[in-house]
Amino acid sequence: MRYLVSILVLMLAACSSTPEKMYYQLPVKAPATQAAVIMGQQNQVWLQRVMLADVLTSNGITYQTSDVSYNNASSHLWASPLEQQLGQTMVSELSSALPGRLVSLQPLQNSPDILDITLTSFNGRYDGKVLVQGFWTLSHGKEVVRRNFDIQLEQKEDGYPELVRALASGWQQVADEIAKEVSKL
Repeated sequence: MRYLVSILVLMLAACSSTPEKMYYQLPVKAPATQAAVIMGQQNQVWLQRVMLADVLTSNGITYQTSDVSYNNASSHLWASPLEQQLGQTMVSELSSALPGRLVSLQPLQNSPDILDITLTSFNGRYDGKVLVQGFWTLSHGKEVVRRNFDIQLEQKEDGYPELVRALASGWQQVADEIAKEVSKL
């Protein structure tokens, strides 16, 4: 009898399945082909870092379940570290918006403008909103510009793929704001 119970328990365990893991990547526009151009020091922007609030540093996509609680998904994961995706996407967006400037994740020579971005929210929320919040600083010579951003979008459909698309749209809006400020310099 014990033998039969053991086999039954093993069979039930084998039938139960863990959810399939899904991996997500922020969409990145294909870069436009450009001719090689020599950029002077006035035309360089170094994206020094994208910093994330601790709740966003997990592999899982973050979802706010109430006004005070968050959940990091265990089956819906970022395909590569979120900081890396955000940095690459921001460089791509700024490069498109500022074709006369060299925008890079690598340190540049000749005292470039230095951009730092801190994200306090980059998540979906229980009420259907998608939050992209934080601030950025741009050091230009002896000047420092600091701007907050608070982008709240409606998630059009349920599901993680739509959440990732909405987050990417919010990040695009942040890039647009930064590009406007950089173009004034």
